[in-house]
Amino acid sequence: MTRSQQDRTGRKSWLILPAACLAALAMAGLQAWSEAAPPPAKPLDPALRDVIDRFDAMQAKIERISANFKEVKNLALLKDPLVQGGRFYHTKPDKFLWEYTLPEPKMRILNGKSTITYFPAQKRAEEIKTRFSKRLVKYLGLGPTLEDLGDEFEMSLVKENDYKGTDLVLLIPNRRQIEKRITEIRLWLDSDVSYPRRIRILEVDGDTTVITFDNLAINPEISLTKYEITFPKDVQVTREFSGFFSESSR
Repeated sequence: MTRSQQDRTGRKSWLILPAACLAALAMAGLQAWSEAAPPPAKPLDPALRDVIDRFDAMQAKIERISANFKEVKNLALLKDPLVQGGRFYHTKPDKFLWEYTLPEPKMRILNGKSTITYFPAQKRAEEIKTRFSKRLVKYLGLGPTLEDLGDEFEMSLVKENDYKGTDLVLLIPNRRQIEKRITEIRLWLDSDVSYPRRIRILEVDGDTTVITFDNLAINPEISLTKYEITFPKDVQVTREFSGFFSESSR
């Protein structure tokens, strides 16, 4: 991979966080959220309203969550997809942890004040101050309501859905700053627990990211120390971010 490809891949690994996640949904918002408000949202169709109401009601019952995740990125610059995976943890309101086991052990922690990325095999870590986790709460659907996404996206329910046991919600950006980066986002919400089981992000350049969750646990016991880390003395900690793909996974 060329240096420019590595740089682009690194940037995308930061902008499209796993699990979230739905962390990718916030990538357009990292630079500009001060533009004028979009036109008032169109009335939601009753079927979509039912999905949103069920989702929002469930979020009020969730304090902690954990799940296995698999993240597959298809980038135009790369011949083969990039595959990562591991275990995801979240404790309200703003603590997140991704424990990667594939293709190598690594960690990312968001604690409301900073983002910590740790590569134990390379004996290095990166820490930057950010409030990104507060916005991440919103985009993971663990914030106030799913309907809040209507501020940035037009939402619709897709009837053609081959993922059994889920409701497929299509998000089309309605803010210029997001439209410049994202073409669409598809959320497959579990019909029982109303939590994302799959997320697909299509970018304007054709690159895609698909995140799939399984072994979902609602309100498991998660100690707050899970989101703390003490580095060994031989780990070099820097205050900058270079991306989340190590040399071996590029």
